Amino acid sequence: MTAAVCRARFAWLRTRGLRLIFFFAYAMLMLTIFEQGRIIQAQQMLIRQLYPDSVALTKARLHRR
Repeated sequence: MTAAVCRARFAWLRTRGLRLIFFFAYAMLMLTIFEQGRIIQAQQMLIRQLYPDSVALTKARLHRR
């Protein structure tokens, strides 16, 4: 390889490499945010399913006293 070809490859990497890294980081951030939203929704659904059981347990404890 000649020095000019080597410099041209490094110039491409310097100009576009940082953009590629930022694009990849942004994509990973979006995936993380999407996954967090799914987890929060699943937790909300679980809380809604468990709430009636909690109310019934509290009523049973109060009746024992």
